[in-house]
Amino acid sequence: MKIHALISQATRVTRRYPLRSTLMTGGVLIGIASLALLTSVGEATKHLTMQRFKNMIGTFDTLMVRPGGAKSRGMPTLVNVPPTLRFDDAQAIAQLPEIKSVAEMQSAFDIDIKYRDKTASPGVFGVSPNWLALRSDELAEGNFFTEEQNSALARVAVIGTDVRSALFPEEDPLGKTIRIAEVPFQVIGILQSRGAGPAGGSLDNVILIPVSTASRRLFNRDYLTMLIAQLRDPNQADIVTSEVQTLLRYRHSIRPPELDDFTVTNPRATMARVTQAGNTLSRILTGVSVLALLIGGAVIMGLMSIAVSERRNEVGVRRSVGASQSDIVVQFMFEALFVALMGGLGGVAIGCGAVLLGARMRMMPANLLWQPFAQGIVLSLVIGLLCGIYPAWKASRIDPIQAIRF
Repeated sequence: MKIHALISQATRVTRRYPLRSTLMTGGVLIGIASLALLTSVGEATKHLTMQRFKNMIGTFDTLMVRPGGAKSRGMPTLVNVPPTLRFDDAQAIAQLPEIKSVAEMQSAFDIDIKYRDKTASPGVFGVSPNWLALRSDELAEGNFFTEEQNSALARVAVIGTDVRSALFPEEDPLGKTIRIAEVPFQVIGILQSRGAGPAGGSLDNVILIPVSTASRRLFNRDYLTMLIAQLRDPNQADIVTSEVQTLLRYRHSIRPPELDDFTVTNPRATMARVTQAGNTLSRILTGVSVLALLIGGAVIMGLMSIAVSERRNEVGVRRSVGASQSDIVVQFMFEALFVALMGGLGGVAIGCGAVLLGARMRMMPANLLWQPFAQGIVLSLVIGLLCGIYPAWKASRIDPIQAIRF
């Protein structure tokens, strides 16, 4: 039979048995819609998680060293970490041949920031002048402090966009003086917005000041809450991690079985674990969707097998006027493919609409990927082909004489 005749025949059968056609189409539709939706949402979530993770840690060619060992939890501050990581530790790590540069950090989250009659409580970070380079951050306006300003204990500050909104809603903050714990600091720069971190919290509610100024004029403490070491070769991260651990154990006089009083974290490895967990969940959800699709295929097979018995007269008439067994097979196979394709297209449309609706409700940009929808269409055709084989074979085996008599 020609393709237009097959399409016409499949359309007539679909209209003649609307309930049966709806049930067969619905099984595939639900499976394809859930498969396309979950795959798109999974990929979008993975992309968003990676972006937020990168927003928090900066580049992936670094190692993060924190005081306190493996028992430390939460965001490190000068209040909740032991004084085990010092400035000379950072200088010693910077001397390793595999280390390109080291950025130092002190942080506090319980300090009031004032400007005239306005008050805010952002995170205050004392950082070294190379901080932006190691984290791939950018300035929206103004300048970052220099090594000379850090050495001179200059009271200068670079603020995040949330701080700007809270303290300077209607004026330019550059050149203005804010008070950090009653110590005056001049605003010299504004950070580019970084959005949310992995936990959803804002990364823009921060103030950066020179680490030397923070240590001697503000916090009056000589230990660090974190340091970031940039690697010359990111592929050697595991080896360098071991070298840094060995160096710090030597400097801190730690001998087995004593526990480390520091923690070295490889962001690339951490991101890989986060991604692996997301992939596992995505595979589970995809498996559920495929199971629903297989159930839809079983529905097609069952209903078409019943339809073969109900359409014995039709098959007998076609065979009596010259249709061959192969013609009957092609007809019923095409009908199964037609129903599955309709379900697949409907599932893709519903899945696409659900992705757009979900993105709108969460006030996030829609992240539509064509791959899961294309895979859904192909998979629906495969299901239709496989599940139509038996009913088509069964129809072709009908004796035309007995079918007409029946």
